[in-house]
Amino acid sequence: MRRKAFSLVEVMVALAILSITILILSYFGSSFALTRNAQIDTQAQAFARSYFDTLRASWSTRVAFTAGTPPSVALPSGFRNLTVTTEDLQTIGTQVVLRRVTIQFTGPQNRAYRFVTEVAGPPQ
Repeated sequence: MRRKAFSLVEVMVALAILSITILILSYFGSSFALTRNAQIDTQAQAFARSYFDTLRASWSTRVAFTAGTPPSVALPSGFRNLTVTTEDLQTIGTQVVLRRVTIQFTGPQNRAYRFVTEVAGPPQ
């Protein structure tokens, strides 16, 4: 006697294998996307840290700090629209002693990044 159809057990085993395969593939697919997003976030944080280090180095003298001109640097590849704002937080008389610096830019997936630091003026 020849069979022309699958048994119920064969169909259930095939469905179980198929569903496990789909589950594993979707897990790997989402983990790749999460890994890529984490890499982009890390690159943005590294840029911000580097920018703030450059800023502190350029404002290491009283004259440069008083002028308050932020350094001009290039964004990493894929990032755009760098905006730097400074805000005087504390003054003694007419002399600024503490500034807040905010940088904002857009990442490769149109995600907005914003980093803030405060910089104290160098001693006289």
